[in-house]
Amino acid sequence: NKKERKLNLSLKGGGGFTLIELLVSIGIFGLVLTVIFGVSGIVLLAQRRIIAAKNVEDNLRFALESMSREIRTGTGFLSGAGTISFTNARAQSVIYQLNNKAIEKSSDGGISFAAITGPEASVDYLNFYILGPAPGDGLQPRVTVTIGATGQVGNQTANLKVQATVSERLLQL
Repeated sequence: NKKERKLNLSLKGGGGFTLIELLVSIGIFGLVLTVIFGVSGIVLLAQRRIIAAKNVEDNLRFALESMSREIRTGTGFLSGAGTISFTNARAQSVIYQLNNKAIEKSSDGGISFAAITGPEASVDYLNFYILGPAPGDGLQPRVTVTIGATGQVGNQTANLKVQATVSERLLQL
């Protein structure tokens, strides 16, 4: 009699979950985890892409500002394939060039060069266009600089293209 009573109590559903309820709750929990991990992966990829873009932007901003500062006070501009040379305000022969995916600067006429872009930015191209370099042509000397670079963090890449025109401060007549 006692055995039947215990059996009846356990079969009457005295507070537990059914198998279907457990399966449904486990399925919903799995679905929520899948969505959370999917969103986390997307956020991580976006973060890497943003970091790569920021690295390239910082490198190009520094390089362009460095070049612009000296070009403004420079004279005697000559440009070639990915190279510009001129005399700066301190009477130094300055050369900027693209070499091994980095922008390099020389202040001693090309004897030694130092990179002004970091390894996190790979410079794809560097072009200089000079307008009005001849004295007496009636044009204010100016240099247009175009730079294209790529940065990579993990498997995410960012491309950036920059163009700036810098005019010489000294007016040629």
